[in-house]
Amino acid sequence: MARKRFGGAGIDPAPRVVAEDAILENLDGCARLAEGVTQVDPELRREMIATAAYFIAEQRGFMPGHEEEDWYRAEAAVDRQLPRLLAQD
Repeated sequence: MARKRFGGAGIDPAPRVVAEDAILENLDGCARLAEGVTQVDPELRREMIATAAYFIAEQRGFMPGHEEEDWYRAEAAVDRQLPRLLAQD
């Protein structure tokens, strides 16, 4: 049986709302971003992913054994939604 791989384009990202909530929650804690900012600090991005992964785990009742999948889904969702949300600012 082949082991399922995470990473790359084959990831099923978290729902958009999960990523948006995680991004906005972390951006709200920061000073206002300067106009035209298109990237965030890597540590802030990691916090956004961690928040989204927590929301994903919460949605499935925190059942163990899916932590890596949660992280990769959150990462894919944040990376997909972050540029759009920064462009709105």
